[in-house]
Amino acid sequence: MIWAAMLIVLLLTGLGVHRMNFERVYRRLSELSSGVSRDKLYELISIDHGANYSAMVFSSWVAFFVAFMYYLLPKMIPWLLRSGFPIASSYGLILFAGFFALLASLLLWASRNFPLWLRLSEIYRIYPIPLNQKKWCFAPVMLLWISSFLSIYNSISYPYANRMYEMISWLLLLAALILLFIPVFKEFVEASR
Repeated sequence: MIWAAMLIVLLLTGLGVHRMNFERVYRRLSELSSGVSRDKLYELISIDHGANYSAMVFSSWVAFFVAFMYYLLPKMIPWLLRSGFPIASSYGLILFAGFFALLASLLLWASRNFPLWLRLSEIYRIYPIPLNQKKWCFAPVMLLWISSFLSIYNSISYPYANRMYEMISWLLLLAALILLFIPVFKEFVEASR
């Protein structure tokens, strides 16, 4: 569970850095004009990256939450079996993925009403992203699919989970999360210069 906690800490760190980036811009502009609200500023500096990129980002976040739950799945199997969830059946793992994909999609959709820095699906709107970086937006999805498949294999072979597959799955989750936050960290590093 320490590995899962590290992923959550990295996710929260990325959100915190995103908030610091936005607050830095807000502070600089509020020195010039005192009547600027955060929501209005967010509207003004938002960049539309296109429907394809937005869809890939949305699917990346959904895939991250599904892969993360699959990573936690081998540890939850005893509880799921006791609660009567059909995880051991052929459709149980697909039902599990569908449930968490729907839950993650609803969470991302509902996050439009969250504070600006918590909107995961809109996190990239204030960062200029060059076309060559946009071409790599499919990489997190691919990494997360591989991570999910390794975690599914460990779930199927429960209680004999392969520790190497578990570690590879975690590393792929970590790499995908870092890739998802690259524009945020890049802006933070560039602004620190």
